[in-house]
Formats: sequence, C-alpha cells, structure tokens
Amino acid sequence: MFTFVFVTLFVGRFVAATDGATKPHIFMVLIDDLGYNNVGFHNPDQISPNINKLVSDGIRLEAHYTFRFCSPTRSSFLSGRFPLHVNQEQPGFGAPGGVDLRMATIANQLKKANYKTHFVGKGHIGSYARANLPINRGFDSHFGFLGGGEDHFTQSVGNAKDLWRDNSPAYNETGVYSCDLYGSEILKIVNNHDPSDPLFMYIPFHDTHAPYEAPAKWLDPRVKQPLRQLLQAMLTCTDDAVGKLVQLLTKKGMWENSLLVWSADNGGPQYWGCNNYPLRGGKGSDFQGGVRTAAFVSGGILPTSVRGSVLEHPVHVCDWYATFCSLAGVDPNDGQGDGVPPIDSIDFWPLLSGANTTAPRTDVLLSSYSIISGNWKYINSTFRDNWDKECNHNATDPNCLLGYWTGPVWPVANCGGGGGPETCPHQCNKQSNCTQDLHECGDTGCLFNLSDDPQEKHNMASVNKEMLAMMQSKLREVSKGIFQTTDSDMTFSNCRSDVTSNIKYFNGFEGPMCDSSAPKHK
Repeated sequence: MFTFVFVTLFVGRFVAATDGATKPHIFMVLIDDLGYNNVGFHNPDQISPNINKLVSDGIRLEAHYTFRFCSPTRSSFLSGRFPLHVNQEQPGFGAPGGVDLRMATIANQLKKANYKTHFVGKGHIGSYARANLPINRGFDSHFGFLGGGEDHFTQSVGNAKDLWRDNSPAYNETGVYSCDLYGSEILKIVNNHDPSDPLFMYIPFHDTHAPYEAPAKWLDPRVKQPLRQLLQAMLTCTDDAVGKLVQLLTKKGMWENSLLVWSADNGGPQYWGCNNYPLRGGKGSDFQGGVRTAAFVSGGILPTSVRGSVLEHPVHVCDWYATFCSLAGVDPNDGQGDGVPPIDSIDFWPLLSGANTTAPRTDVLLSSYSIISGNWKYINSTFRDNWDKECNHNATDPNCLLGYWTGPVWPVANCGGGGGPETCPHQCNKQSNCTQDLHECGDTGCLFNLSDDPQEKHNMASVNKEMLAMMQSKLREVSKGIFQTTDSDMTFSNCRSDVTSNIKYFNGFEGPMCDSSAPKHK
C-alpha cells in the first residue's frame, strides 16, 4: 500500500535552506469539512480547475491523515503533535483548549528564521484568553474568526459576531461572504509583501463548512440537487481564491520558491451532504472517510522529477511542522518541556523532494480510539456519540452510525429549502445509493488490512486475533501518554464570568474571556 509512484526518476535539484539557499515561501491551506470525493482530482464532476492544475504540477497525497473533526486537526498542525498529545476536543467560547500555551506554534518556530507570518481564516484553536489569539502565538497578523463555525455572509454566531483583526474585533469588516473576505485579505498581504523576505501563510478557509451558503455568482445551474450545488459553489470559491494566490505569487516572482500544502481538515460530513466515496464513513468517525483527506503539495521548489506523482505513504497533518522547520533551517523541537509532550512531527521533505525513497512514518496515532501501524488499522469505537453525545452507543439506530458507504453521486435525495442539513433526509437509511453495516465495530473493535481493503469492508478482528491483540496493546501503550490542553495550571487575569457578559464587553462580538496576554503558571 505504502508506495511512492514517480512519473520519472529523481535527478535532483533541490538545495536545502540550511545549505544556504533562499528560504522558501510556505503556504498551508485547509478546506473545512471537504469530502474526499468533493474535489476535481478525485471526481471529474467536481469543478476545481486551479486545484487540479496544482495537483498535476505537484504531488497528490493519497494517505494524508487528520483528526476526525476540526479543532484537533488545527491544533495538531500548529503544535507538531498528534491530537492525543495536544487536543482531542472542540473548545467553545469561554472554554480553554486548543494548543497549550507552553507549546511553540509553527509560526513561533518560523519567526526564528525571520519569516513573515500571517494567519487568515478560521481559528478554532482555543480563545480563552488574549494569550491564545494568533497574534500572540507567533503570527505577525491575523484576520479571521475564533470559533468553529458561523454564518458565511454575516459572521454571526447566535446573538453575536465573530471576526477579529489582530488584537480586537473587526467591527467594520463584517457582512462579506467568508471565502471572498479571506481571499481579498490573502491577496492584500501578498501584494504588500517584500519577496526578499520568507513568507509563511496559514490559510484555513471556512468553506466548505456548514451552513451551506454561497453567493449566486458561484452557483452552477447545471447541478440540480441543492446540497451538491451549494457544496460545488463553495469549492469553486476556494478554488478561485487559491488560483488567484498562485497567479499573484507567479507575477511577483515568488512561486518558483514556494511550497503550498493543501488539505481538508477532516473527512466530509456525509450525513450533511458531503461525499467521501469510495471511503467508508465521514466526519466524526475514525473510518477512512473521516480521517483520510483529499490533499496535495505543489509549488516551484518541488523538483520537476516528482511533479505529477502520487504519494501513498501515510503522512499526518502534524508532520508539516517538522517539514516546514526543515525548509526554514530551524530545529523543530520546541523544547517547551514543563509538563507537555514533545513533538511527534517527522520531516517529510527528503521523501517529497525525492532525495530519499525511504518512507519515514510507520505508525499514525489517529486518536485515543484508533491507530494505523504499517498496513493494519485498529478502530476501537465508531459510534457517533464519541463526537456529539446524542446517541448513547445505540447500535440499533441507523442515524447514530457513521460508518456507511455512499455511492459516487451523493446525496441523491431531493432536499428542499436552503439545502442545509435540517432540510435534507441525509441519513443512509433514508436515501438510495448507500450501504450500511449496522454492526460497525462494537466493543471488540475493528481490524482492517488497508493494503487489501482500503474501503474497510472486511473486519479481520475475528480472523487475525494475534494482530488484533498486538494493535490493541499498541493503542493501550500510546494512550498512556494522552495530553489534553486545558490551561488549568495557568493563572489568568481580568476574566468575565460568562459568555453573555463577554459579548457585551466586546460590543456584540465573541472574544477571549480573559484579558491576560501573558498568563502565569500556578
């Protein structure tokens, strides 16, 4: 399964930044809740010409892994740690979480190499105190929202707004469709950037996350099913934004010295209308459809010999931390100590550049429930209540199970209204073109040989009990080191007592509960 398929043999041209070459410009693009089959390089019915071109000029990643939902993936990338060593939860406003304040973010690390660092888009990495704001975590600028989701047009969430610029709410900048809003900010930053300075941009778009909304200009009238039409429109907008970014970088002479990594933050929620075909499951589960994401790398620093290739060796989103540090000539170990786990990130540049054909990663710790080791994958629990707590391990209710297989066209139901999840019979048992296994994984767990069974249709737990025992033992061992960011050992000052008073404090905007920009250890 884990092979690197090259179009031609590597002949070599890359000189590492640590060898004296100009440090490359680095871009990390995350697309929110995008399905594996909702992109043009996996599905010709999806329109994404700019992304498709980048894939053809880059390396398609066919075993790129994230967490099964949003915030832990983002925390993992920014900290260089597997989610079970930084954050496996979804922090809300007023609650600590995300990236522990004792951990150095990738922006902190790249600042050591004199990078200009910018954050544009969705946060969801903890916002309990001002110390958590991206502007205080190594970024020179930040424009985006702090929470996990909001209205794309108004930036509203509940009875408040959520949009920040650096240290304060962006009071006069709301009311623009999120993808267009962030796309404009990205171009402004690049336009104003001096190409002689190395640039790092973290670009986590809010599209294609619910609520499914898009301006009419992005709607394709050829797509008749409302949910599919909206998802296509949201993808089209991000495709356009990325295309304009690359066009501007090329115009400024920066693209030839750039690396761009593009990925979904988790699998798509197929129960809301995304499509992860042919993978099993989706967002909220550790089946492949929830954690194996559509992803690629592209950019001028890739040797011509590796362009158009496919990497099937597993890469975890945390691995970009060490990879980016390597390109910048910075030691990736953050040396934070003081009660937090060390980084898990592995430098993949030697493999990506073709300088080394030995795959560096054998184990992927997906979560405290699941692990991949070599060709084998063990999943201990797959019920939806691991995520939203609504189902209470109800294995008889099809609506509570996430491990189903959709067809290549999904959803197929005729949804009404705005096409959102509340208006569409989205569960597998209410649509055709869908197959469900009501047993899922139960108490024993599932064991899959991903080399022979990438769609996870054949549970080998009862057939290969020796491998099952070995994988269970390995998961138990790594789970002893679970670390969850809580900031409970920090002392914060000037805190509001509740979310309502906090919104009033920020004049109708969400924001950090505490004003501490440099909290103290207890």
